Amino acid sequence: MGTQRTRITITEPGIAGSYELVERREDGSLLLRPERERLSDVIRDSEGVVFKDEEFIAHLQRVRAAEDDLPDDGDA
Repeated sequence: MGTQRTRITITEPGIAGSYELVERREDGSLLLRPERERLSDVIRDSEGVVFKDEEFIAHLQRVRAAEDDLPDDGDA
């Protein structure tokens, strides 16, 4: 049996983001490692979406945590 990574997405404000499952503990708890999303993926996922208050806050947290992979526009 190969090792397959399990990815978990949480939308709860304050902890929103993508995580990799590292360990399932005997007590039922999960050990998660934050996974950095690419900003371009976040933009693509949310394009045209109308957010409610809590959803918008979670989206902003997701954007803040994302790794910027967008090309430089050259206006530095």
